[in-house]
Amino acid sequence: MKRPSRRKYNNMLIIFVLLFIGVLQAPQLIKTYLLEPEQQVETVTGVQPLFEGANAIQKMHFADYDLASDTSKTDSQLIKRWFTLEGTVLNEESVKVLKTKLPAPSTVEVWLENQEEPQRVTIYQAPNFWMMQNWQSEWIAVSAEEGYLFK
Repeated sequence: MKRPSRRKYNNMLIIFVLLFIGVLQAPQLIKTYLLEPEQQVETVTGVQPLFEGANAIQKMHFADYDLASDTSKTDSQLIKRWFTLEGTVLNEESVKVLKTKLPAPSTVEVWLENQEEPQRVTIYQAPNFWMMQNWQSEWIAVSAEEGYLFK
């Protein structure tokens, strides 16, 4: 029996490499051309809450003072305001630009019910709004007076 020539080996090698690439690409090709596309879920990009609605706030630690929900009426009202706080979601480009123009951030530690570790909220104060990072790590803009959120 005659052995195949070098040229036939090269042709066979090229064909096997192409078949191998085709096998590797088959799942993607099937997804793209043969299967129906999945329904895309619309995401809400308008107003987002600062905290997740399931657990209530027990206490908050600011740089200068602490608040607890069971100490006084004014403290519990302030905590309730923080818990119901909502803001407009900012895109990444806006956040980058604003961070360079705003003063240094402050951090508020918030202890929620049924959680061992506090949630830390980073806050930048702008002249007309507060920029805060919510529980989903999204930056939101909140318009409120300083007396509404802080002592």
